[in-house]
Amino acid sequence: MNIEGSVAVVTGGGSGIGRGIALALAREGADVVIADIDVVAAEGVAAAVRALGRRAEAFQCDVTSESSVESLADFAWERMGQVGLVFNNAGIVALGDAVRCSSKDLLWSFEVNVHGVWYGSVAFARRFLERGVKGWICNTGSESSIGVASIGTAIYCGSKHAVLGITDTLRSEYAGKIGFSILCPGMVRTNLWDAGRRRPEKFGGRFQGDPVAQKAIQYGLDPERVGAHVVACVRNEEFYIFTHPHVKDVAVKRCEEIVAAMDRQWPDGAGPEHYTTVDVQKKIMEELGT
Repeated sequence: MNIEGSVAVVTGGGSGIGRGIALALAREGADVVIADIDVVAAEGVAAAVRALGRRAEAFQCDVTSESSVESLADFAWERMGQVGLVFNNAGIVALGDAVRCSSKDLLWSFEVNVHGVWYGSVAFARRFLERGVKGWICNTGSESSIGVASIGTAIYCGSKHAVLGITDTLRSEYAGKIGFSILCPGMVRTNLWDAGRRRPEKFGGRFQGDPVAQKAIQYGLDPERVGAHVVACVRNEEFYIFTHPHVKDVAVKRCEEIVAAMDRQWPDGAGPEHYTTVDVQKKIMEELGT
């Protein structure tokens, strides 16, 4: 995927990984729209992109609002021209003992982490298809998308599994027309631990970040290093983007567990039905001529 001379949009671009991605894009020769719910932070990153010699615009965007994301897409094309790259990166975490987390914790996490990715993917993919442009969409999941579980992250982990499912299915449905990546980072030195400082009242209002998470995240990678890695992987058209190699052990363990379960349950390798879901879908579509 060509980066130089392209126009990119980054949500959650005012800090952390989003900021790292925006700066890496600029260094690779791209112009960038930095979207964030904190427009002051977005303006600061836009200024840093301009200092690197590239065009940049800041846009205040609430990714939990479909209309806000649609407005971001309109703004990007109107102000910057043909968009080619989109990074649906905005995300939050509400840590806590699973059985004591509130329904508002659940709602907030899925509204930002899942709905935000969905709105961004659909808004930009639709415009790519309408314009006949093979753009590229990179959605930020987590190492939790692959199954890395840590204390107090049940809701977060669920939301990031959903991001993987959405992105992988979009890749399948639009293969050859739009490119997709999923970023699955481990710990990165961001302010994610303190996301609750800006939680809206409709999702339960503000809360103080977890002090354990605050200390733990200092062991994370430099977000600018992560940003450079992400942009390099998109340039190479990678689907999975990993920042921490320890995830390989988790992936292998999960694969082995799945294979072992299937071998126990279907030792002869044949189930009661030999059609896959996709086989059935294709068969019926052919019968109906759709």
